[in-house]
Amino acid sequence: MKKVRDIKKPNITIDMTPMVDVIMLLLTFFMLTATFKAAESEAVEVALPQSVYSDPDNKMKETDVMTLSLTKEGDIFLDVDNYKIREKIFGDQFGIGLYHPDSLSQSQVQKTGKVGDKEIKRKVFIMNKAQFEKTLVDIKATLKSISGNKSAQFQVVVKGDKEVSYGVFEDLMTSLHESDNKVFSLVTMIKADKKE
Repeated sequence: MKKVRDIKKPNITIDMTPMVDVIMLLLTFFMLTATFKAAESEAVEVALPQSVYSDPDNKMKETDVMTLSLTKEGDIFLDVDNYKIREKIFGDQFGIGLYHPDSLSQSQVQKTGKVGDKEIKRKVFIMNKAQFEKTLVDIKATLKSISGNKSAQFQVVVKGDKEVSYGVFEDLMTSLHESDNKVFSLVTMIKADKKE
């Protein structure tokens, strides 16, 4: 009689090292390319007016941007994209400046703690006209000192609500002129062409 031999099946093993390497590479890629936006650093939202024309050569910079947002209630919010400058100017890395040109009334933030119907989560620094203009000058000087580049400049971006009064816009233009910020960009929504 023949002896029955036990046939051993080979153990099947899958080497997971290449798969882990690929997963780690993908994870690293997405972590490095993703941009995170803290809820506290959200900008003030305004309903922008529409325009037909846009200058394709006037591209907005990715860094060193100073944003001035005008709300329909007449508030002017001053924000910069660099948290180090915000901390140096406002004393808080999520701080935002507020100038209310109408000295006879209070800003909406002072009355309700909101901008429009949204509660503002950032620390707001309320300024008068002289403080606002000084802050505009100080922000420019701080950028130059932090970057170490004497020719560093902010791109000034003005985002005005479509219902903002002309007087508020005029007050802002005067303050920009007084603080030597004579070049700025107006942000609008581009009207889409209707196809017939």
